Parts: sequence; structure tokens; C-alpha cells
Amino acid sequence: MLSTYRNIISRRDLLKVLVRTELEASVARSRLGWIWWFLDPILMMLIYWGIVAGLFGRGAERYAPYPLFLFTALITWKHFATVVQRSLGLLRSRERLIKSIPFPTMVLPLSVVFSGFAYFLFGFIILIVVLLAWPCARHTGDLLPLVQVPLLMAMQLVVTAGAALALTCLGALFEDLRLFASHALRVGFYLSPTLFGVDLISERLSKFAPGATGEALFTVYMLNPFAVLITGYREAMMYGQFIPPHWWLILIAESLLLFWIGYRTYQFYDRRVIKFL
Repeated sequence: MLSTYRNIISRRDLLKVLVRTELEASVARSRLGWIWWFLDPILMMLIYWGIVAGLFGRGAERYAPYPLFLFTALITWKHFATVVQRSLGLLRSRERLIKSIPFPTMVLPLSVVFSGFAYFLFGFIILIVVLLAWPCARHTGDLLPLVQVPLLMAMQLVVTAGAALALTCLGALFEDLRLFASHALRVGFYLSPTLFGVDLISERLSKFAPGATGEALFTVYMLNPFAVLITGYREAMMYGQFIPPHWWLILIAESLLLFWIGYRTYQFYDRRVIKFL
């Protein structure tokens, strides 16, 4: 069965079952279950907090409260990185199911995306509670910017789904891609504004290339969708501010483009991959 929009909608019950199965399986793989999804970024936050703020004396004042500044980025990136890593070996791990019954195989990567997003939402709810108990001194007091959060989440889901769809097929065709992806994700993590803010990038680029050149380089940096996503969450939740409209245009255009590329890539390789398995 081809992975078309109509076929996926007709098998939406299967997608729900697969999402539930993914959630149950991830809980079964660890004694801590879903708590580990939240505990992992907390441990990473403590490590980076100790290194960046404690050892190097950076970030603690500029991005206070720095632990929440870090945690906002870490849970956002964790959703994307976890889905990418799961997607790369997904079709080979479900080879028996794929060959047993006809169904649109695109529901497999989509189930990984949605199950990962469920854990992200859980961590995000806890983050909101902590932010309410530990407010940022630089917050404007305006709660209206929080309306940006649902749209940012939707764009994050679209970006992650696009990457998962493309990498699911490519991971089945090229097994070494999983080894390369771990390094690529590590590079992407440090290039994204996880440990620092985009204001620091703007300052460094303006010193490196003053004037229009520096501004152009900063625009190129902001083409990374997670630069906008992470900054958007921080601006809305920690500081009570709206992100610039042109960043929204960049994020929406990139999200839709990445999803379209992923969707078309999956459709192109759909039957080819099944024959290859």
C-alpha cells in the first residue's frame, strides 16, 4: 500500500496503535520509564551548567536563570535528536511487519515523531511550572507572547517529521548513515543556540564582519530552524517578548519546505526500500 495522504488517513487507527506501542516500548526499555526522558536533559543541564557557568564563569548572569535557559534548549533538541536516531533504523527493525501485511509504511516514522512529541510535551509542562515558580528577573510581565508557544511547537513537529521521513528511507538504504548521524547531531547541537543565545552570535559576527556582511552571516545562521525555535521558546516564556516577524517567516517557510522534501523523499523510495529489505 502506497504511503499517500489518503491511505494514511484511512489507516489512522493503525497510527494511533503504533504511537501507543512506541510509548509503551520506550517505558518498558527502562525501569525509570518516561521519567528518564525528563531526567536525561536535567542531568545534561547540570553538566553544562557546571562547565559553562561554574568552570568558565559564563552565562550565569547574562542568561539568568541559566539552568532554565539550558533546559529549554535541551528538551527541544532532545525531541529532534531522539526521533532522528530512532528513524534511521526503523524500517529494518520493522521488516517482518512490513512484509507481513500491506499498510502505508509512512505511519512508522510518523508514530516515532508523535510519540517523541508526547514526551516533549510532558517535559514542557514541567518546564512551565518551574518557570512560574522561578521567574526570570528580565521578564516583561506580559503573558501575551505565550501565544507563540503552540505555533512554535507545531513548527517543531513539522520540521522533525520532515527530517524523520527522509532519514527513515535513507537509513534503510545506507546503514552507515546511523554512524554519521550521531556526529552530525552533535555538531548541530553545538551550532544551535543551546549553551548561549543568538545575541552572542550576532555580536561575534558583527565584530568578525562589520556592517552588512555580518548581518548577512547572522541571517544565514538563523536559517537553522532550531535557532529560531529555541530562541522563540526562551523569548516567549522566560522574557515575555515576541520574536521578530521575519524570523517567523523563515521558520514557517523552512518547516514547510523540509516537510515537503521529507514527504516526497519517502514517497520516492517507499516501494524501493521494501524491495531492498
